[in-house]
Amino acid sequence: MVTDLLSEFEGYNVPHYNFEFNLLRIQGGLIDLKHAMIDNWSPVRSDAALRRFKRLVRRIGPKASVSSPSSMFYSNGMNYDEMFQGQFSELSYEYMSSLIQSSFLSEWPYQMIDDNPLKQFAQRLQVQFRLKRQFLTQVHLTSIDEETFVHRTNTYLRDLFGLIGAKSDRVMVTHNALEPFNPTTGLTLLPDSKLITVQRDPRDIYASVMASGGYTPGYETNRHWRMKVAMLGMDDIQTFCDRQLTYYNQIKSSKTNNVLMLRYEDVVLNYEEALNNIYEFLGEDSSVHSKKGKVFKPELSKKNIGLWRDMPDNKNIEVIQEMMPNYLFHS
Repeated sequence: MVTDLLSEFEGYNVPHYNFEFNLLRIQGGLIDLKHAMIDNWSPVRSDAALRRFKRLVRRIGPKASVSSPSSMFYSNGMNYDEMFQGQFSELSYEYMSSLIQSSFLSEWPYQMIDDNPLKQFAQRLQVQFRLKRQFLTQVHLTSIDEETFVHRTNTYLRDLFGLIGAKSDRVMVTHNALEPFNPTTGLTLLPDSKLITVQRDPRDIYASVMASGGYTPGYETNRHWRMKVAMLGMDDIQTFCDRQLTYYNQIKSSKTNNVLMLRYEDVVLNYEEALNNIYEFLGEDSSVHSKKGKVFKPELSKKNIGLWRDMPDNKNIEVIQEMMPNYLFHS
C-alpha cells in the first residue's frame, strides 16, 4: 500500500512489486555479518559469517541457466544479478574483500560444521585410509571498527542501487528490506534510510485471503494467494493467531525519528491526515506528490476494511478477537 503511494512521488524510484531486497534481514546477510564482525567478534564467528555471506551471494545472485550448469544447483530464483545490471555478485565479492584484513591456510575444524555430509564423509575416508593427513582451509582474519564497517557497507549499497536508479531519482524505495522488530541495525547499514511500517487488523488479514469480496490489486496472482495461505498459517486458525500475535508483540515502539508506524485503516480512512504525516516524516512538501491518486486509490482500498464481517463462518473471527483484542481496529 505505502509503496503504491510513494510511487506517486516525484523522484522516488519504486521497484517492481515482486522484488524484495532481502540482503539485510535474510540469514547470512548484512545484519548477521555485522553481528559477527562488530557486535560479537571472534575469529571463528567472523570467518564463518564471511563464508556464509559468500554462499548467500552465490545463491541469490545468478539466475539459473543451462548455459551455466552450476547455477542450476545453486541459484534459488531471487536473481539479484539480473536486478542489478549483472553486477550484484561482482560488487558483493569486492565488498567482502574490503572487509578482510588477511587470509591464511590452516586446519580449521569449525568450517566443517557447514560442510555437506558427502564432503565430510569423503574426508573421513581419506584420513581412514591414510590418503591424506590434513585438510587445510583458507581462513579469513578480520579486524575492522564499526565506523569503517558501516562506511564500506554504505558504499556497497549505494553502488548497488546506483545501478538501477535514474539520474532524476532522489529516493530509492525498497519492499521489506527492513523489519519492524528491531530496525536500528538495518537503518544504520542502509544509507540515509527511513522505515515506514503498516499494521492492519488481523481479522482483515485473515479475511482478505479466506473470504471473497474486497479490492484486489491487478498485480496479485493466484500464486501469491497460495503463498500467503502457507506463509500466514491460514490452514489452522490457532497457528495463524499464534504467528500474528508473536509478530505484533515483537514489534518495538521505535524511539528513533527514522521509523514511522501507521495503521492501514488510518491511511485509507484518514487519507489526507496520513499523507501529511508521511510528508513530514520524509521531509517533503506536498508538491512532491505529483501523481496523487494515480496508483493508490483510497476509495478502492476502503473495500478491504471490515472484510471479516462478510465471512460466512464467524468462528475463526471470534478466535482472532479473543486472542488478539489489542490489535483490532474499531471504527
